[in-house]
Amino acid sequence: MGQEDIFALIPKDKFDTSTIDELMKLNEDEVKIILPELLYWIADFNWPIAKEMINVLKRFSNNLTPLIQNALRADESDDMLKYWIIRELIPVLSKEVQKNILTDIKRICDSPTVTEEIEGVCDEAKEFIENYNL
Repeated sequence: MGQEDIFALIPKDKFDTSTIDELMKLNEDEVKIILPELLYWIADFNWPIAKEMINVLKRFSNNLTPLIQNALRADESDDMLKYWIIRELIPVLSKEVQKNILTDIKRICDSPTVTEEIEGVCDEAKEFIENYNL
């Protein structure tokens, strides 16, 4: 599949689940170029696309680690994306990937930003650490 075809599979809006089946057929090399855009679609779990996108993302968990680590950095401002990554995505990933992200989750627990506290990101991080024996 060509790059243009792969980029065409990125959802157009929060209701666009039409390409989920095709996204599930991609291999790791093909999906790499659009993974950052796909991760964005779980930023609000009220969006119909979000639940479907979790299933796509978990297929490519080995490629997600650096993207998740970047999203969870203190200087990243999308706290709702952080919240949903911790609440919905990380729990369905392999223990190995969870362990690789643990330092980032602990940072949120130990030194949350003001907005991470306001948005409940630190509460989700603490709950994750309590519930997942890593």
